[in-house]
Amino acid sequence: MNEHDKSRHEPQGLCDYSALVERYLHRPVPKARAEIWSLVLTARDVPHKVLHSVYGYRIAVPPDHENLAANELEKYENENRAWPLRFEVAPWYPNAQSTFWTLLILTAIFSICFSENWKERLIGIGSGNVDSILRDGQWWRLVTALTLHTDPPHLLGNMMMGGLLMIWLCSLLGIGLGWGITLLSGIFGNLINALVHGEAHSSIGSSTAIFGALGVIIALQTLSARRLSLRDCAIPLGAGFALLGFLGTHGERTDIGAHLFGFMSGLILGLIAGQLLKISGLPSLKSDHFIGMITCLVPILAWLIAFQH
Repeated sequence: MNEHDKSRHEPQGLCDYSALVERYLHRPVPKARAEIWSLVLTARDVPHKVLHSVYGYRIAVPPDHENLAANELEKYENENRAWPLRFEVAPWYPNAQSTFWTLLILTAIFSICFSENWKERLIGIGSGNVDSILRDGQWWRLVTALTLHTDPPHLLGNMMMGGLLMIWLCSLLGIGLGWGITLLSGIFGNLINALVHGEAHSSIGSSTAIFGALGVIIALQTLSARRLSLRDCAIPLGAGFALLGFLGTHGERTDIGAHLFGFMSGLILGLIAGQLLKISGLPSLKSDHFIGMITCLVPILAWLIAFQH
């Protein structure tokens, strides 16, 4: 390699390669890390071997390629410093406390639909009636249907299961973003469910959003794996579908389609959110609060429009 080629590969601002060479080539690392580094060097056409000893694995490179190899590995580590994602936003207890009070408030508000004076009217203007959504363009039903329940056991069951999932999800993403992506999953789940049925069908209940939260969690756990191998992806996905089958397919009036499409919507949104968070990082506390405010306003606005019609 001539001097021009060597200078082209020198990292900007680094005057001493010895530290990089020592860090990446002269010390043992776990097998998974060595395999990733080997893939990086293979992609950059750097000759190397992976050596194994009682101390671990090490990348062996010809002496005249050591600086180039160390430079490529340094660039890779810098570009992937935030990956896999480390979702640590808030301590468990304060998050659980906030989620608990949120659930109590939601339970009290959602209980209004059990009043004999309100139940028929609220379900009439707010249920996920497919004909009204697709034919009449009453999009707000995609939101309002998530707040309606047939009876107290239906509501309490959703709140209990949803509470556990929301504590988990909000501890990963933050309160505002966690509730926001859950609401969005429920909306998309209801929309897909309406498009699939395409005929007289009506659904109510927050379980669509709850299974959406489950899908988001599974997606984030999948992306958190060090290597996105088939095995690493199959384990959380298999667990998610198993929970969906166990919790979302029982009951005489269970809307299996809404549960499935809510879960799938959450899975897709979770994968998108995970990729965006890899680039930008988790939102600041101020941004998270702003997202939370928008999330609260969406169902309020939807119900105001529903009453106007």
